[in-house]
Amino acid sequence: MIYPVLFFLGAIFGSFANLVINRKIKGESIISPPSHCESCGHRLYPWDLVPIFSFLFLKGKCRYCKDKISYENLILEIIVGLLALIFINTDELIKSTLLFFAILLALIVAVIDFKSFDIYMNQISILAIIGIVYRYNFLGFDFSFIKTVLLFSIIYGLIYFVSQNSLGDGDIYFFLALFLYLPNNRIIYLVLFSIWLGAISGIFIAYKNKTLKIPIPFCIYIFLSFLILNLPGVYL
Repeated sequence: MIYPVLFFLGAIFGSFANLVINRKIKGESIISPPSHCESCGHRLYPWDLVPIFSFLFLKGKCRYCKDKISYENLILEIIVGLLALIFINTDELIKSTLLFFAILLALIVAVIDFKSFDIYMNQISILAIIGIVYRYNFLGFDFSFIKTVLLFSIIYGLIYFVSQNSLGDGDIYFFLALFLYLPNNRIIYLVLFSIWLGAISGIFIAYKNKTLKIPIPFCIYIFLSFLILNLPGVYL
């Protein structure tokens, strides 16, 4: 019975993540007003907000105005439900739960960056605070980690200066926050995987648009790399 429960709890957090993403992009509070239909503004009640089931029962339409509900809601609920199944381990409940929330926060940061090219430092700060707790308890702060962080920061800063600010301002903070969750030997893989994924995607985008002058939201590639490195069974 634990697996359906984990999936449903994950779907609840997926629904919340969708709310945070949409409201942050619009500059709205995540607390007020209460959940409402984006088309008619009618307040949504608990029975309208049951993850996945409400969407399916209502056939993807608002109960009140019958306008279509974005499939993004359903997709994000399913994705986060699956992430909960994959990453929450009842044998290491505290460690795996902290990692799950880190992945959830990283997903929110990445999707917002993908949609709006904005990175919010309050979200990065929460990610870093949880990361400090995680690293202190499960990985430890050693000289090798501190040296790696300092070296990365110097190199990133130099590239940022030489490239005349063509790199994203917030990407380095996203990297540094995620470093807190990784063993020292995996940090370089996070950087390399992100660059490779970004480069491959950039080639396709440039080819499709026939120009190199297109900004690329890099956080999504950092997130995907972080996700890959933390998948159970991945050994590097």
